[in-house]
Amino acid sequence: MGSSKSYWMDHAESQRNVRLAKILGISEDELDQLSFDIDGDYSNDGLLYGYIVQFDDSNEPSIMSKINGLESGSFVNISPWDLDDPEEDELEWEVRYSEQLETLNKHFDKIPTILELHTSHDVHFSLLVMLHAHVVSALEQFLSTTFIHHVTNSDLLTRRLIETDPEFGSRKFTVNEIYAQHSNIKSTVATYLKSIIFHDLRKVKPMFKEVLSCDFGDISWLFHAVKVRHDCVHRAGYDKDGKAVSVSVQSINELIELCFSLASRIDEHVQQMEA
Repeated sequence: MGSSKSYWMDHAESQRNVRLAKILGISEDELDQLSFDIDGDYSNDGLLYGYIVQFDDSNEPSIMSKINGLESGSFVNISPWDLDDPEEDELEWEVRYSEQLETLNKHFDKIPTILELHTSHDVHFSLLVMLHAHVVSALEQFLSTTFIHHVTNSDLLTRRLIETDPEFGSRKFTVNEIYAQHSNIKSTVATYLKSIIFHDLRKVKPMFKEVLSCDFGDISWLFHAVKVRHDCVHRAGYDKDGKAVSVSVQSINELIELCFSLASRIDEHVQQMEA
């Protein structure tokens, strides 16, 4: 695990350096030759205005002269959205974050209190529709982050995914691309996994079994819950015939119990894999 975590820390730094070099108008090789620090520029109440790239006085003048936006010959101001990549940052978080079950519990633990709210019949139905969609989405996030975290932090599981997943099996590479993919394979795998729609249980269930040796068992209830969630999200709780979906306080509570039971079994399994 240690080497994989180091890989992702190095990968994140490398990606940021790529963006920084482009912003400064110099090559990555020239950036590597410079000594600098990056500090956040914050307001008194902690709001991030941007970043300040402060360069050392000992840097090569010929490279420094190429830098875009250099002020007083020593620093550059950069907006936060120029330096940060939200999708890259989210992917890095999923790779490094390991408390997936705790996060799922946080999604669920306030729902029973919400279900006790007294509202009109129409408002109550809308509330149940939103909560059903929320519960299913929370479980999908758990499945996604759990799989991405454990696979990308294990050389063995990364290889097992590559060898068993049809997507990777069908890819063809030139000799040069093979070397490039070898050095960046974990990034390639993480990006691919992030693109998978984790409510496609026909694909996700066998992936967990083949790569993590984790069998979900009978999850017909989850297939049904995903189908209902589709009507909740895309038709505000009505099916294609205009009929209201069947959701209730009892069904929401039962769904939470089933989801958390499945997630707990998965979490226990992957934790034992690491032991």
